Amino acid sequence: MKDIETYTEIEDFVKKFYKKLLLDAQIGHFFQELNLESHLPQVADFWAFILIDQAGYSGNMMTAHSKLDLSKSDFEQWLKLFHETIRENFEGTKASLAIERSTLIALTLKPKS
Repeated sequence: MKDIETYTEIEDFVKKFYKKLLLDAQIGHFFQELNLESHLPQVADFWAFILIDQAGYSGNMMTAHSKLDLSKSDFEQWLKLFHETIRENFEGTKASLAIERSTLIALTLKPKS
């Protein structure tokens, strides 16, 4: 496997991740109403900014996600699926960074119970 290097790889990863989210019995319902056509490019832009220093992301991910009514268990499932998708597709410095940053994001957003 190779490391994350391009925006196209990030787009592909995001699509695979959201496919898992939508099919997940525990948390899939949180994502059913999303307009994926507009949401997925924003998610890809966010991760491209974090992982490959690509300009273009101008949103506030923390504010948008803090409004979700997810439990601690839901966040843990989100994180599990994110890490699983990274590990299935990539390995290397950027893949490790994606896992590290996603963990920090989850810790920041995750409810205490």
